[in-house]
Amino acid sequence: MIPGTSLESSIRAAELSRSHSGVYAAAGVHPNELNTETPDCTDYITEILLNPGVVAVGETGLDLYHDRIPLERQLECFRKHIIMAEAFGLTLIVHSRNAEREVLDTLPESLSVPVIMHCYTGPDDIAMEAASRGYYIGFAGPVTFRRNSRLRDLAGSLPVERILIETDSPYLSPEPVRGRRNEPSNVRFIADTISKIWDRNYEDTTEILFRNSLKALQLSNARRTDLAYRLFGNIYMNITGKCNNNCRFCIKNITDGIEGYYLKHHEEPGRERLEAIIGLLKPDMGNELVFCGFGEPTMRPELLRNLAEKASEKGFSVRLDTNGTCLERLSFEETAELLVPFDSVSVSLNASSREEYNRICRPEEATAWDSMMNFIELARKTASLRLTAVRYPGLDMGSVMELAESLNLPFRARG
Repeated sequence: MIPGTSLESSIRAAELSRSHSGVYAAAGVHPNELNTETPDCTDYITEILLNPGVVAVGETGLDLYHDRIPLERQLECFRKHIIMAEAFGLTLIVHSRNAEREVLDTLPESLSVPVIMHCYTGPDDIAMEAASRGYYIGFAGPVTFRRNSRLRDLAGSLPVERILIETDSPYLSPEPVRGRRNEPSNVRFIADTISKIWDRNYEDTTEILFRNSLKALQLSNARRTDLAYRLFGNIYMNITGKCNNNCRFCIKNITDGIEGYYLKHHEEPGRERLEAIIGLLKPDMGNELVFCGFGEPTMRPELLRNLAEKASEKGFSVRLDTNGTCLERLSFEETAELLVPFDSVSVSLNASSREEYNRICRPEEATAWDSMMNFIELARKTASLRLTAVRYPGLDMGSVMELAESLNLPFRARG
């Protein structure tokens, strides 16, 4: 995990996560990196959060040890980081120095994302309260210092499943390399100290700590779903995992995501989170805002229209990627109303006949082909419309292209 502490370091951390397997990043502005002249940090950090390797927001928080930044300014930015973390479902990495009480008072008790109290050296009672809320307590080099028995006692009194280890490189080198420039490999010295505190062998200790870190950062079996992601210069909104087709070529049959993004839904995302994401995004972050994702967006029509309206009001060019069968569930009037906020619509044609469509796309309803053709005629009256098809063994792509041409609509073969 490479946390950002400024806009520049957050960008570099995101770049490293893209170029190195197993490396993840956090994006945020450290309280000591703020100043009263700095523009709103959330605009810049939000865009970095769209990178696939960024799994956390931070380092953020409060610092009353260095009398550099007014507390009001720190609190303002800390609260914005909390909003970003909750909206994107990202882990929050918190710095607290001489401000542990203020940090806990600022964090909502009902926070929906994991919280890491990073490089903790604060009071024991605050650590216990944080752990009781389900937060993770990160121990770095200071837990190994010879005269820091208080911190080792604290590590021994906390629940095992709440403890993480870290280095805070390049600072706070642990014993026995204290005084030298710190580096990530020195985490082994901290692990050794924790194994002695727990009176467990080193292998068992590191296995527990590794599992804790995966859970804290929502990786492996605890992987979080990316509800917004950036590809081809566009921002895509992943608002549902439901679909009324079972296409043979569907990417969900092959993988849980694309280009490093995890798009599989464990549950349907809530309206508030999706609205919060739209609220944080800015039109200059992508050419289009596309409703697509890992399901059929028209399965949630009221939500889809609401989000598209909000995006359009913010100045986005808004596109709908759909299988075009929503007339199976909606009336013509409801469908026409649904399409109002969209500048463009892309329909997955994927066949040249009803029989071919039923064989390849395996829709829930036998009338899906007719619904799609009716939708195409309706959509072309309200938005810029194009048709697409996925290359698939047995599909007569030439016939599909001829059908698109007969409908006098642009066509693109995909995949």
